[in-house]
Amino acid sequence: MLHTTHSLQTDDGLTLHTESWLPDATPKALLLLVHGYGEHLGRYRHVAAYFVGKGYAVFAIDHRGHGQSEGLRAYVERFDQFITDLHRYVVQIKGAHAGLPLFMLGHSMGALISLAYTAQHQVELKGLIVSGAPVNADANVSPLLITVGNVLTNVIPKMPFLSFGSMDILSRDPAVPAAFNADPLTWKQPMRIRLGTEINNTAARVRAALPSFRLPLLILHGADDKMVAPSGSQVGYEMAGSTDKTLKLYPGLRHEIMNEPEQGNVFADIEVWIGARTGV
Repeated sequence: MLHTTHSLQTDDGLTLHTESWLPDATPKALLLLVHGYGEHLGRYRHVAAYFVGKGYAVFAIDHRGHGQSEGLRAYVERFDQFITDLHRYVVQIKGAHAGLPLFMLGHSMGALISLAYTAQHQVELKGLIVSGAPVNADANVSPLLITVGNVLTNVIPKMPFLSFGSMDILSRDPAVPAAFNADPLTWKQPMRIRLGTEINNTAARVRAALPSFRLPLLILHGADDKMVAPSGSQVGYEMAGSTDKTLKLYPGLRHEIMNEPEQGNVFADIEVWIGARTGV
């Protein structure tokens, strides 16, 4: 396996951290990992190792304001900045590996980024896999909180505002929340107001765009997810226009299904699904 670290320049002058893992032989396909809110690509190295071991080339990016990338921590002025950054990275990856199909795997906020990306750049992907997608994020917030947020985002957008509570909701494996809390690259303060309102607004836009989806779509969710309601994945599945779409809920699993004790089953499900759409 060849592991390399790179940087990506954004159109507004930030330097973003990226990493890639290539198998020794010619890759079967390309897999781009899109991490979630307050975390970073380093929490997906075990995911990369699994898929490289199966013959895939794997890529990941730290979003602006996350991990080793530049930008105010856990903040974005506009959610579309995530999309623009990701597209720049996709163009770079496909330019270096022309002819190979690209699959995207996004988790949580990364799933929302991936869905919003697909709404704009569907033609770039062979297939999309999302985990713990907050498709109905705004529907899970009280109308009063949304109203307050929409006012405050124009006054104090960078203020931490909404707390998720204990990180035990991530996984039943106690080592996972412990590692998250000890990790200097994770964001453990409440969510900033602007990012919260941008997530809500983007969720509404994604729902409106889902009927236009035509690419293969795999939607995964832990049935015991207390951070992002599994109902969002059900909504995503029902609204997606793709004829090739699959929804799988994992009984008993929490928010980070790729960090649960059953992660091997999740990886295998993804691998089988990708393999069926590449023919290798």
